[in-house]
Amino acid sequence: MNKWIILFTFATSNKDYIQMKGREFKDAIYDGLSKLLKALSNPYRLEIIEMLSQGEKSVEGIVQVTGLSFANASQHLQVMKNNNIVKSRKEGHYVYYSIVNDDFLVMYQQIGKYAVREVAELERIMNRQREDNKSTDAVSLNELESMIENDNVLLLDVRPSIEFEFGHIAGAISVPMNEMMDKLKLLSKNKEIVAYCRGPFCVLADEAVKILTEQGYNIRRLDEGYPEWKVKQLKVNI
Repeated sequence: MNKWIILFTFATSNKDYIQMKGREFKDAIYDGLSKLLKALSNPYRLEIIEMLSQGEKSVEGIVQVTGLSFANASQHLQVMKNNNIVKSRKEGHYVYYSIVNDDFLVMYQQIGKYAVREVAELERIMNRQREDNKSTDAVSLNELESMIENDNVLLLDVRPSIEFEFGHIAGAISVPMNEMMDKLKLLSKNKEIVAYCRGPFCVLADEAVKILTEQGYNIRRLDEGYPEWKVKQLKVNI
């Protein structure tokens, strides 16, 4: 056989082999990506991620907030653990879960921001929630930093106290929603108050704005929450 025919035959068959391997590579990569996205495509898992972005939680703690059964909560957590979204540790008879790392937290926040910006129905729901609680005039994280520097703001963390203990915005005081009315005497009407909670999808800050506005306080909500502030600090320190 002519040597050029032999070389052409080898090159053609080798090219097909490379293309086949390339196809297998793409299939494997996109299959892996789809598994991660499928692990996120459940409303309960998204709520659990919001909870864990405040700090680690036991399965029992997650059950208490979400209303899931213990078995269902454990199943959701296992799916996310298998896809490297959360990690766990055992202490005695209890298992505690947390977000696997800050990189995932950054990605999750970007997904949320994109969804609210681009999905009209989500934007309408957010706006309705703010309007109902008279909290449409929100404070950005950048604006908050300027207010803190000028010492003209009282920053309220209205999450449960255990979440405040795990981490909070610098300078904040803990006033959980279930203790709000009992702690009114601690709040000055001479300062502007900014309330924050778990993030843009958390309703606690909206409720705080409504209650304190009715009591005659000058209050706005932070448009984001502790996890977003935490990520912002990470970027500053890099």
